[in-house]
Amino acid sequence: MYSKHFVLLLFFFCIWLFSAAQPKFNDGYIVTNDHKKTVCLIRNSGNTESLLKYEYRLKSDDKIENIELSKIEEFGVANEFTCVRALIKIDVSPERITHLKDTVNSPEWEEGHAYIKVLVQGKLASLYSYSGEGKNLFFFSVGKSSIEPLFYKEYRLEITPGIVERKLVNNAYRDQLKQYLACEKTEEVRKVSYTKKDLMKYFISFQSCNDSACIIPENTKSGRNSLRFKIGTSLNNIKMESEDFAVASKITFSPEKSVGYTAEIEYLFSFNTYKWSFFAESNYYTYNTDYSENGLNSSNDGYRVDYKTLELPLGINYYMHIGPNHRLFLRGAYVPHYILSSSNITYNSPVSNEFTTSSRMMIGAGYNYRRLSAEIRFYSGLNLTQNLYRRGSDLSQLSFRLTYTVFKTGK
Repeated sequence: MYSKHFVLLLFFFCIWLFSAAQPKFNDGYIVTNDHKKTVCLIRNSGNTESLLKYEYRLKSDDKIENIELSKIEEFGVANEFTCVRALIKIDVSPERITHLKDTVNSPEWEEGHAYIKVLVQGKLASLYSYSGEGKNLFFFSVGKSSIEPLFYKEYRLEITPGIVERKLVNNAYRDQLKQYLACEKTEEVRKVSYTKKDLMKYFISFQSCNDSACIIPENTKSGRNSLRFKIGTSLNNIKMESEDFAVASKITFSPEKSVGYTAEIEYLFSFNTYKWSFFAESNYYTYNTDYSENGLNSSNDGYRVDYKTLELPLGINYYMHIGPNHRLFLRGAYVPHYILSSSNITYNSPVSNEFTTSSRMMIGAGYNYRRLSAEIRFYSGLNLTQNLYRRGSDLSQLSFRLTYTVFKTGK
C-alpha cells in the first residue's frame, strides 16, 4: 500500500523540516567585561532553558562565537530578554530527609557566577530567574544591593528508605517579600506562589504601589493561551484491499481521490513560546470504488465499496518557528471514526455487508502562514471488515489538507 513509500518520504521531509526550523539569529547585543556594548546577532543554539547555549555573530562577520561566562557580562535581544552575569547563591542541601531536624541545616549555600534572566527591572527592586537541573529559581535585588535568592524549598520526609511519609515546604521567600518589598496590603504576600507569573505580578505591583516605573522584557510577560477555530478541505487518496474466502484471493479495489470537509478546534498553550497545542477535528469524506484487476475496471464482478465516514481525530501539535508569520509543524492523533448509514461492501453477491467501526492513528507535517495552513498526513491501516468471517481488509489513506483560521483568541 502507501506505507513503505510514505515512511521514506516522511523521513526526508522531517529532515528538511527540522533543518528549516533551526534557531534563527535575532538583533541583539553583548556587553563585554570592559563594559563595551556591541550590537550583534544572537541565537539560542541549544533550544533549551540554559543561558549558556547562546551564540552571537557580528553583522559584518559570519564567524559564530559562543556566549562565554568569563568574557561577557550581559547580553540580550531587544524587547525580548536581557541576561546578566551575577554572583549568586544556590541551595544544595538534600530534598529527601529522614528527620524533621534535618531542615535546620538547610539551606546549604553554594556560590558561583552564572547568567540570570531579568524578569522585572526597576529602581526600587528587580526580579531575576535562573534555570538549572530542571528547576526554576528566583532572585531579587533591592535598589543597588546585591542579588539574593528568594528561598523556597520542598522536603520529602522518608520513614524508611524509598518511602515518603509527607512533603514539607519552606516558604521563606514570602517573609523576604514582606520584609523588603512590603506595600499597603502585606497580607497579599501569603497568596504569592513560587512561580514566575505570581512573583512578576507582585514585583510589578510593588513598583506601582510606590509610584515607580519598571521594565518588563516582552517574552517574560505571562502569555495567554489561544483558542482557534478552523475550517478547511482535504484531498484524500484512499486505497483498499480485502480478502474473499469464496475465491481464496485478495481483492484490490481501485484507488480513488475523494474531497473531504473539515472543522477543527485548537487550543494553543502559551508556554515554550506557543510551540504546543491540543486539537480536535471533525472530518467528513467518502470512498466509492469497484474491484479492479491489473488496472482494468471489473465492476461486473460485483465487488464494490461504498464508504462514508465522519472521523474525530484528537491529538497534539508541535510548532517550529521560522519567522514572525511562518511556522512548520508536526502533529499526531488518535482517530476514532463513525461509519455513516448506507456504507457497505459487496463481495460478488447481491448481499451487501456492513463495515465495522474502529479507530487508527495519524501523523502529519505541514506549514502555517498567518491563518492559512497546508498539511500532508498519513493514516495507519484500517480493517473495516473485521466483523466478517475470513474477509479482513486494509484501508490506507494519504491526505493533503488546507485549513483557514476563521476565529482565534490571544496570540
